[in-house]
Parts: sequence; C-alpha cells; structure tokens
Amino acid sequence: HAKCSHIRKLQQPSVFERIMDDFCKTHGSTSAWSQDWADGSGRYAAEHWVHSHPDTEPCDLYAGSYVSLSPIDAPIRDGTWLPQLQIGIRWPLRRYSLWAWRLTPTNMVQWARWRCLEWKTLFNTLPTNFSKWRFEEALHEMAHASLDDAGCSIPRH
Repeated sequence: HAKCSHIRKLQQPSVFERIMDDFCKTHGSTSAWSQDWADGSGRYAAEHWVHSHPDTEPCDLYAGSYVSLSPIDAPIRDGTWLPQLQIGIRWPLRRYSLWAWRLTPTNMVQWARWRCLEWKTLFNTLPTNFSKWRFEEALHEMAHASLDDAGCSIPRH
C-alpha cells in the first residue's frame, strides 16, 4: 500500500492531468505509443498519478501466469489465488508485451527514454534503483542498449 511519505512526493492530483497533458503536448512525438492510456495523459492521468514518482516501488501480487489481456488461468478463474507480494516487477518486461502494447527494441528504448524524461521534467530526478522497474534488463536483452543510451543516466552518489 502507498505510504503517506510517498503520496506527499507526488504532484497535486488536482493539477496532475494538466501537467501530464502539457508534458505529452511538448514531448508526445518521443513517446513509444503516443496514446493517452499508455502515456498517462487525459483521463488516464488519474491512473498514472500514484506511480508517477521515480521513487515509486512497483510491486506485483500475482505469481501465476496471467498477464493483462491474456487468457485467465485456473487460480484466477476458480478464485483460489492468494497474493504473493514481490517488490518490483515480477516478470521480464518482454512478457508484458501485448498486441496493444508491443515491446520492440526500438520502442523499449523510446519507453525508457520517455519515462526518464517524464521523471526529470516532473520531479527533477531519476529512480535511485532502476532494477525494480526492470528497464536495464529489458534494454540490454531486447535492444542491446543501456540506460545511458536511453537518456537515463544512472544517478551517481
């Protein structure tokens, strides 16, 4: 669950849609998908808001084979699945590649570049731990690229 300390880092929800719309108008041509639902603009800004900060720690609850829009597997169908919390994204990003959200080497680099540009623009910082987002792994596997190649310079301490 989100902690108050995380929520306090976010842009105000009352202006977040306008912020994302402005960001997309300015940088939309660099998006891998140029779709409101994928870029977090328009009415989708509300869904994008809570995980928009680079300090967000993505987590996964389902260890089964189901991935959005794929056939539902037995534990979901019969209601027997139990949450199994894992910090970070459970599967390699290529596994989440769908007909509507196809990850290719080119758009993997574009997506990483887009998220890093978004984080830098909205919060003036990048994640301190990219491994939870699995970008570095996906860039290397899919595009033979690095975070630096995608414009995501790793923060140095």
